Amino acid sequence: MAVKSLRILHAANLQLDCPLRTTGPLEDEIREIVESATLLAFERIITTAIEKNVDALLITGNTFDASYPSLAAEVALWDGFNRLNERQIPVLIAPGKLDPVAAWLELPRLPSNVTIFENANGTPVELTNQGKLLAIVVPVVSESAIEPHHLIGLLNGRMTAQGDRPFVIGMLLTDRITDHSHQPKQVMARQAAIDWLACPTGIDGISLPIVDDRIHAQSAPQGMSRLETGARGVTLLEVDAQRKTKITRIAVAPVRWESFQQSIDQHPGQDQLLERMLSQFEKLPHVNGEQLRLIEWQLDRSAGDAHGWQSDATASELAEHLTRISDQPDGLRCLHRVIPLESDLTLIEPAHREVLTEYLLALQHRAPETRATFGKWLSQAGVGDVVNGGWEHWAETITPEQVTERANQLGWKWFSSIAKK
Repeated sequence: MAVKSLRILHAANLQLDCPLRTTGPLEDEIREIVESATLLAFERIITTAIEKNVDALLITGNTFDASYPSLAAEVALWDGFNRLNERQIPVLIAPGKLDPVAAWLELPRLPSNVTIFENANGTPVELTNQGKLLAIVVPVVSESAIEPHHLIGLLNGRMTAQGDRPFVIGMLLTDRITDHSHQPKQVMARQAAIDWLACPTGIDGISLPIVDDRIHAQSAPQGMSRLETGARGVTLLEVDAQRKTKITRIAVAPVRWESFQQSIDQHPGQDQLLERMLSQFEKLPHVNGEQLRLIEWQLDRSAGDAHGWQSDATASELAEHLTRISDQPDGLRCLHRVIPLESDLTLIEPAHREVLTEYLLALQHRAPETRATFGKWLSQAGVGDVVNGGWEHWAETITPEQVTERANQLGWKWFSSIAKK
């Protein structure tokens, strides 16, 4: 049983000084907000850790992108960790795919409060308060097998006379995850006798060493693309003396992505659409620290005339009106993007319509490929022979969902162009 309340702040996928994707064209003031978003989110994480007087900050995976060295990211890390060191707050780091152990070891010397777990055999870290042991943090990988009888050895005499033990936290080393897609889950997944597992979101279940109800998968503190909508931040874990846990989400992202659907049914004119769209927009709850909202709208309809809303120009004009009305140059900035209506199948020639339908159904039912497979396809296609350097990084950051969505859009656009002819 923990001797006092334990407080842990968990962050993941910081991607310090990495660019936000799918933003589209930006004016200078908004671009400055976007370019500094990940660094500001990290600064707020450090401030939150200090204000909440946490016992440790856990960071799991992809803190920075080692393939794109950034002095700004290095400075932010050192300054932030040093602020925590002054308050004697430990920082425990599990490297990820973008920031492997080797990249961390190449950084200038970090403050003494920082521990980087290099492998699953790393020495467990004890979290204490005034000499009292609160918790033990251990590195784990998908093959870790920390059975109850092994735990006794791990704790190494840290059990009390009453048989109580400290709270045990595992940190998943995502840079060590391998492809288990062709191996049965019951063979790969192991039962780990720990109380809480900290890992980033997006980890395949087969790569997790413990059962689902003990896992905390943390999303990025700053959404990196329009697929990561809503308020983003970090998680505060509190454990009381009875080992009861409480989880609090704390928003830190300066840039917030949102996505809406807007039907043109019953109000096809621009004025009516603007009124309905603004009504939806105004229902968004305000989150402290927001500086910019990037809003994407998808126009749709159930039936009837499209009233010209398939046009890119008409949709862009609507987006400009929305931005002009909602944007506050001296306050919360807003930028809207409106996606036109998808083309009406009835406007496409019957022979082409059948092919398009089959194409769209194939996209819908096709199992998404992994990033690794996508990157392999690009390599086999010889993309590096015709594209300047950097495409490997792009292949790692794009999601299968983005590829499917773009393929869908291009299919509609191509078949619609045939219909117009």
